[in-house]
Amino acid sequence: MKNAILVFVWLLTGLSAFWGGMRYGSSGSESIESTNRNEQMREAPPKKEVQTNRVSFAVNRQADQLSEQGEVEQGFFPYEDVSREALTSEDLFERIQSSNPVVRMQAFAELLQNGDEESIQAAIEAFKKLPEGPGRFSELRMLAFSWAQSDPAAAMAWTRELGGFEERIGSGAVMDSWSRSDPQGAIAWAKENFEGEDNPYFIGIVSGMSETDMVGATELMTSMPYGRSRGRAASILLERSWTEGEDVAMSWAENLPDGSLKNSAYGEIGKKIAREDLGRAVEWVDGMEESEVKTQVGEDVAERWARENPAEAAEWVGRMPEGETRTESMEEVVSQWARKDPTATAEWLNQFPAGELMDEPIQRFVREVVRKDPETAMTWAEAIVDEERKQRTVAEVNRVVERMAKQAEAAESGEAPAQGDGRGPGGRGPGGRGGPPFGQPR
Repeated sequence: MKNAILVFVWLLTGLSAFWGGMRYGSSGSESIESTNRNEQMREAPPKKEVQTNRVSFAVNRQADQLSEQGEVEQGFFPYEDVSREALTSEDLFERIQSSNPVVRMQAFAELLQNGDEESIQAAIEAFKKLPEGPGRFSELRMLAFSWAQSDPAAAMAWTRELGGFEERIGSGAVMDSWSRSDPQGAIAWAKENFEGEDNPYFIGIVSGMSETDMVGATELMTSMPYGRSRGRAASILLERSWTEGEDVAMSWAENLPDGSLKNSAYGEIGKKIAREDLGRAVEWVDGMEESEVKTQVGEDVAERWARENPAEAAEWVGRMPEGETRTESMEEVVSQWARKDPTATAEWLNQFPAGELMDEPIQRFVREVVRKDPETAMTWAEAIVDEERKQRTVAEVNRVVERMAKQAEAAESGEAPAQGDGRGPGGRGPGGRGGPPFGQPR
């Protein structure tokens, strides 16, 4: 009996063990396989990552794709078969073609960072694939500036083949870059490759020299003849001095030769001060003795104030003593105020006695109102004191009235209206001050 019981217990134990093994055997196998796989992963190289100008390009993404295709076996990724440089270049050129200008600019800067011949050629090819137009001007500046640091002559030869705006932008960037390290070489090249006095290449040279030799850049600018190139060069130097502080800009302007260049420089400084503190700019003008400098600064401050509040600007100008400064400042007030309220402007002008110093403000008023109110314009034109100026202004009013009548007639008949030059009496064109560029005589 005892033996039978022992046999029964033994059989029951064996059956339980067998049944338990069947139930749990599969999970045990998975655990072993997981352990083996972990060992393989510890032996595999870590995933690599290429960092390109804050844009992370994960190489393991390519490896994952290879694995999904069944090309990665035995628990490791063939990183040595994936070119890090190729992947980086692929990502870089993809970003260079981006429609996002920020992404594109970052990629271009990245490509040009080394400045070697290979990078320059790659940048040239990338630039050629960009859509033509203003959208690629920034990339052009970067490319030309970077290239000039290693081979300025070759860079200039390339930019001169572009033509149009791109030639001007590219050559300016080359000269800017070249003159920072070799200003005499840049000047010599500019003189040899341009016939005439108003050399546009000097603009870029002045810009580059201003970073290292402000005195030399100013001397070069003042040696340039009157013209747009000198005006642009002078503006660059003024902005450069202004970044160093108001006192530096004032000192720079004071050391310019007397004449329109100095007057214009002070006028530009006056506008800058007025933008920051109009009251201080007004006090500056009021404290000056009558001079060409005061006239220029007063005119520019008046224009600035009149844009914001013409009535207040008119009150200030009206308190000025009679003279050239008041006359020029009145012109600016009239130009701004007559567009908004011609009646108030006319009432203000009537407060001043007739005289030749009032002729210019009146002529400006006529120009502003002639299209809206030709009769009023003619009345004021006939009030001009200087006979020659009066006849010229009256004739201009008649021409405008005649042109407007022809346009109205053509509109009624359905014909295309004649295209006028858009200029009223005074010949300065609509909506603008009509003065010369910075640095040119008025």
